[in-house]
Amino acid sequence: MRNFLIICCTLCSFSPYAQSILNYTSLTIPDSLKKDADAVYHTEGMYIDIQSPSKMNIRSHNIVTVFTKAGMRNHSLIRIGVNQFYKLDEVNVKVFNELGLEVARYRKKDFKLEGAYDGVTLASDDKLYELDFPVPGLPSTIETEYILDVSSFIDIPSWSFGSSTESFISSKYEIRSAIPLNYKMYNTTAKPVMNKDDRYTYYKWEMKNCAVPKKEPGSYGPKVYMPRVDVSPSQFSYDGYPGSLTNWTEFGKWSFPFYEEQNPFPEERVNTFKGLIQNAKTEQEKIAILYKYLQKETRYVSIQFGIGGFKPFPVSFAEKKKYGDCKGLTHYMKNMLGAVGIKSYAALINAGDNEYPVDPAFASSEFNHVILCVPLEKDTVWLECTGKQTLPGILGAFTENRNALLITEKGGVLVKTPASKSINNQWLAKTNVKLFEDGGALIHSRIFVSGEFWDYIYRYTEAKSKDDIKKALVNAFGYKTPDDLELKILQDSADGHVIEINLAYGQFYDFKAGPKHFFPLRQYRLNDETIKPAETRTYEYLFDFPYIKTDSTTYQLTSNFKKESVPPAKELRNQHVLYKNEIELNESTLELKVITHLTLNNHIVQPKQFSEIAGLFEAIKKDEGQKIVFKKE
Repeated sequence: MRNFLIICCTLCSFSPYAQSILNYTSLTIPDSLKKDADAVYHTEGMYIDIQSPSKMNIRSHNIVTVFTKAGMRNHSLIRIGVNQFYKLDEVNVKVFNELGLEVARYRKKDFKLEGAYDGVTLASDDKLYELDFPVPGLPSTIETEYILDVSSFIDIPSWSFGSSTESFISSKYEIRSAIPLNYKMYNTTAKPVMNKDDRYTYYKWEMKNCAVPKKEPGSYGPKVYMPRVDVSPSQFSYDGYPGSLTNWTEFGKWSFPFYEEQNPFPEERVNTFKGLIQNAKTEQEKIAILYKYLQKETRYVSIQFGIGGFKPFPVSFAEKKKYGDCKGLTHYMKNMLGAVGIKSYAALINAGDNEYPVDPAFASSEFNHVILCVPLEKDTVWLECTGKQTLPGILGAFTENRNALLITEKGGVLVKTPASKSINNQWLAKTNVKLFEDGGALIHSRIFVSGEFWDYIYRYTEAKSKDDIKKALVNAFGYKTPDDLELKILQDSADGHVIEINLAYGQFYDFKAGPKHFFPLRQYRLNDETIKPAETRTYEYLFDFPYIKTDSTTYQLTSNFKKESVPPAKELRNQHVLYKNEIELNESTLELKVITHLTLNNHIVQPKQFSEIAGLFEAIKKDEGQKIVFKKE
């Protein structure tokens, strides 16, 4: 407080300087804005000047005070993306201490310029200007200002007011445009201030003094609760290709020529494809055969250059190279089907686990992936053309439950991708536990997995060491830590995979009390959901995906272990969840069998149903935590 009074008294004598200091000190920020905030923006703003359908300037200006280590990680590392169309004109970064005094300054020459690598892209013209700099403790204030010159664009940057972990004193979004624009507000009733002159239309949105927004775990995320504005141009020109984002139909018209190719295959290749399907009796069988051929003959590689981010390479590229990105492989599959008389459409989609569906009522270029839609007379078959393990007609959590834009002759048509089904994601385990007199055990399991469960197994085990697999079983799948293990993938199922797991435990019981030994129901958690009931819920809750899990674990007892007590049978159910657990003892064969079934039918839960389902999963967790008690004689 003493420091604050000294500053205020000093600044009263130097009014312009006083105003400057107040913009950079943390001492003047209201406590209401500091609550739960990693950082507080004194001001954040984006200012866009659109001169034509292919030219605009973007200026970003932020002054933010950082209060936590998480906030420091976000704001002391600055990355600015550029490519052949987005050029960084200038950038200035200033760092201030708690009192608002400047302690460091950086310019464009201090940034590193390097290729932007996302972990999967082989070639791209995307680059990053990057600056990682120290700050003088917490709190500190950072001012960042930069200008991008844009010579080609499809969409206009949208704007969110604040962030999920930050508050702001002032947040502005301003546009001056020489071309017509469409805009839509989300999660706010704020309206833009608009003006016009002979050439430009001016738009200004501003919000003030907003605290960190209320969040709910497991929702779609910021898109459902953050105030935001989305803006689309009625005209654009990208890499010399003019188009419109007035509506989805027009955007589809722009994309359609990219996926058209005359005579993509020579006659001998067409005959090859026809030969592959000559014994197929249905359209679905033909699709499955050619899809399997695609998976066998090609692999996914991301390549993004200019219009190549939207236009696939010709079929001849995939034919020769045996690889392609999502657009290229979709285009290749589309033309293979066309060669045998089956019509299909490329479909743009915003991919990602539980991504929020694009707005049917507002066209905006939010897509990051391409899949294939094959409409048949009585069915529609969707194909993920980048997947080596995926099955025809099953998309998985990456693209299910979305709105996809079909690229048709008449323009874009927005359609829903299939809803996730529990039957597509199965974990069906049968386990034998050979128990020894000292409480150790040898465990043999065979598990059928499909869909998302197979993706998890493949991700954690493919080309991994024994130690890595052990860590994955314990940390990702909740297994009791084994002393030794062996895992094999058996490729012996048409619609999934069978995994064989052998585990050795010197001590399989959890603890003992005298002669009583307390054993787990099985060697892993069948239920791995961790949600808690809430008095109120505003937004939908999303599980990762729906599923069916069953486990049958048979204990082979030794003569010196006798059953002391076992949990009673349990059944919990509602329209979304089914849980059944029962234990059978055969004293003549010294076998004790634990049979458990868990089904999640729908993975998107409405707010009014959340507490009931969360309570049910807590009850399941409690039941699974019970022990089987054997008494050693």
